[in-house]
Amino acid sequence: MTDAPITNGPPQLPAGVKKPNEDEYKNVLAEINANIEKYKKQQDAVKEKINKLPGKGDNSRRDQLRDQLAVLREKQAEIKKGKQEVYEQLDALNESIRSKVYNLKSFKQKVPFDSVEETDARINELESKIEAGGLRIVEEKKMIQEVNTLKRNRHLVEGLDAQQAAIDKEREIYNNLRKQVDNEESKKLSQQYEEAQAELRTIYDDSSKARDARNKLYDERTRLKKCLDDEYNKLRATRDEHRKANDAYYTFLRQLQAYKREQEKLRKQQQEQEKRQEAAQKELELASLPAFEHEITLCDNLANFLQGFLPREESNPSSPAVSTPVNEITNPPEGMVLKSKSERSEDEFYFMGGGKKKGNKGGSKQEKEKKTDTLKLPLATMEGFFEVKVTVPTKISDIPSTLEKLKERKEKYLAEQPKVTEENKKKAEAKIAAMLKKAEDEKKFENASEKNADEQEASPAEDAPVSVPAPAAAAAVASEE
Repeated sequence: MTDAPITNGPPQLPAGVKKPNEDEYKNVLAEINANIEKYKKQQDAVKEKINKLPGKGDNSRRDQLRDQLAVLREKQAEIKKGKQEVYEQLDALNESIRSKVYNLKSFKQKVPFDSVEETDARINELESKIEAGGLRIVEEKKMIQEVNTLKRNRHLVEGLDAQQAAIDKEREIYNNLRKQVDNEESKKLSQQYEEAQAELRTIYDDSSKARDARNKLYDERTRLKKCLDDEYNKLRATRDEHRKANDAYYTFLRQLQAYKREQEKLRKQQQEQEKRQEAAQKELELASLPAFEHEITLCDNLANFLQGFLPREESNPSSPAVSTPVNEITNPPEGMVLKSKSERSEDEFYFMGGGKKKGNKGGSKQEKEKKTDTLKLPLATMEGFFEVKVTVPTKISDIPSTLEKLKERKEKYLAEQPKVTEENKKKAEAKIAAMLKKAEDEKKFENASEKNADEQEASPAEDAPVSVPAPAAAAAVASEE
């Protein structure tokens, strides 16, 4: 709801902002330029090394070796093709030997001994210990179990030598076949292939070293370029910071000069806005209160007050019975003061259904009954009945019907309460909106007038640079302090 500008006090020089030091600025620029020159010299030296690197070498020898290796592989393939049957036997024997060796190793892991002699020696040792006695039951059971296991696996141990002999026999056959294949021509081809492959590997290693050296120079060139970029970025950032510092400092000086000119205007606008806000808030709060709240409470208080004149069994408003009034009054309405008989005025007795009578002190029986049915109410209570538009009861016998009327009146208030409350809120909101619109129009008109005045005032010096000398700023700061 607030539109008026709020000032937090005179403009303060921002933290870290001060009048730029030109000497310090020049020294920083000189240091950055010196770094740039240093990196440029290093970059030129690296470029010179890169230019001196040899170009792509002669790859004819590498290609020649590749062709030679391809020819040797073809010749070896032809020789192998002519002895295909022998190679197939060699492959089958190799696979068989590998399988048997694997089975033998797996079997040895299961059997603790490699020969029958070792197994028998262990069995005899354990049986001797068992026969000698002196063992605990647990140890004796353990030894008996081990003896039984060794005896069961003895026939397996006997097969170790047979398996090893079969492996040796197949290896001997494999070696004999291999000698048939490895003739002089095959050996010569293999030797040529190994020599050509070794030379080709040397060429690859030399090429890799040259490539690493070249990449190292390229990396150094990239590093120096990044250093130069960083220095140039630092140079631009330094200049930008210096420019921004100048702008911030002299902007502060201009703001400081304009501050006093704006203060009175801002203060006046703030005060007027606060008054409008307070009035609008109060108007809206009052309109938001439930309608007929006072009347509803008054109906309840009046009903409670009248019920005090009825006996308990007849205090229900729906019961029309009349009984002797209760002398003691309870639950009086809020704000009502009960008076003694001597304090009541003649006007009050006028609404009580009868006045003072002189005559026989005792009176007749009819006069006593009439007097007991008389209802005496204070003036403030009767004004409450007037406010809720309910007829004031003058007799105790009128109380039940009056209670019914109060109940009906309360129900009517409750039924109309939401609608009337909403209407009150809408009226208040419309009133507030009209008030704010009027204030906004006045503010726009005032701002437009001031803008035109400022433009007319600044037009003669439109082309002149705006600047504030430092001594004037210092004097302004001193005057504010």
